[in-house]
Amino acid sequence: MNKIESICTNADCLPEKQHNDKRKFDAITLNNSLSVLFISDPTMNKSAAAMDVAVGSLEDPKDSQGLAHFLEHMLFLGTEKYPDVEEYNRYLSKYQGHSNAYTSSKNTNYYFEVNHDGFIGALDRFAQFFISPLFNADFVERELNAVHSEHQKNLENDSWRVMQVHRGLYAQGHPARSFSTGDKSTLAGVDREKLLKFY
Repeated sequence: MNKIESICTNADCLPEKQHNDKRKFDAITLNNSLSVLFISDPTMNKSAAAMDVAVGSLEDPKDSQGLAHFLEHMLFLGTEKYPDVEEYNRYLSKYQGHSNAYTSSKNTNYYFEVNHDGFIGALDRFAQFFISPLFNADFVERELNAVHSEHQKNLENDSWRVMQVHRGLYAQGHPARSFSTGDKSTLAGVDREKLLKFY
């Protein structure tokens, strides 16, 4: 089990607060180097958590463009402690919660919100994505289809078209020119072993 390595005691590691901000901020670093920011606001009717991983589409291998995005999808599909792929969503639904994730060029962010009384259980299920994901091979095709569908939907979106124009302005060979979301063709050779190595 990870223990607290350090506790933030100065303003350098906490967000700057406005004078009318009643929220309480605390920060710690665990001995596995994970930085944790706590924000407490008793006026809120939901609890929430997020995990930001400093790896995004710029890290995709040249032969597997979209791999970071595909990994984001696969992390939601069962863990050693909670192997049922529907467990997480069922639990969140029971406590009027929801979750999502996104992959950008430099990071991938996972988050959820839930009623206060379901927070600890949701946090445990959420944490398992980053401790012991299954990457069940039975769901690879389903999630490849989901990634592919996202790409198809984006083809009609003007903001995605603008991003594609920007990508074309980078020098040949620059990682920012890559195909960040991926589709069935760019992810065709990805198997469980390649996914685990990237993870």
